[in-house]
Amino acid sequence: MPLVLLIDDHQEILATNSEYLAEVGIDVECADTGIKALDCLRAKRYDCVVLDVLLPDLDGFSICKAARTITDVPILFLSCMEETDDKVKGLMAGGDDYMVKPYSYEEFVARVQALIRRGGMGGASKTGYHVDTDKRIIYALGKGAVLSEREFMLFELMRANPEKSFSTEELLAIIWQGKAEANVVSTLVSRLRRKIGFAEEVIGRITSAYGAGYCMIPPNK
Repeated sequence: MPLVLLIDDHQEILATNSEYLAEVGIDVECADTGIKALDCLRAKRYDCVVLDVLLPDLDGFSICKAARTITDVPILFLSCMEETDDKVKGLMAGGDDYMVKPYSYEEFVARVQALIRRGGMGGASKTGYHVDTDKRIIYALGKGAVLSEREFMLFELMRANPEKSFSTEELLAIIWQGKAEANVVSTLVSRLRRKIGFAEEVIGRITSAYGAGYCMIPPNK
């Protein structure tokens, strides 16, 4: 069974979250201080960590940074701090997701399960970047890039199909449903390259070849 570490100084929150996770077959251990949490992470391998920001000894951002020297386990921030700067700070500290209190328990369980799946596949916590699909923002290397709707469609298509070439005609059909001129493709690709160029070392690079189309080459290629 998956094992999740819950880190929060509110016993009621720990008890309720533990109950909901147990209902879907997830084992839980709890820590109510940062020091206890880091001791747990040194002693055992978890499938996911749920981390509050406001704790009595260490703040969650510091705990996350320290945890990243120990483990690559997926980390979900669960906090009453709802400002965008707080969310960015959490993700840049090494977090994989961020939820604001109060929250839906159904969504909470779903996000934990998604992180467990991604961690099991060697997923997002190892990529070196984070994608906010709701706001279409890519965070990497301490920076962020906001994409337009079509830029984000192109990015998601290419990162889901690494090293696969897409012709101009294919991209026109997928992104514009064929209702645009061919020259818009090269313009869109150029804009996306420029926006994510700062993070090529963790995201990869978009290449083009005459007659073959466009593709994303992973960073280790």
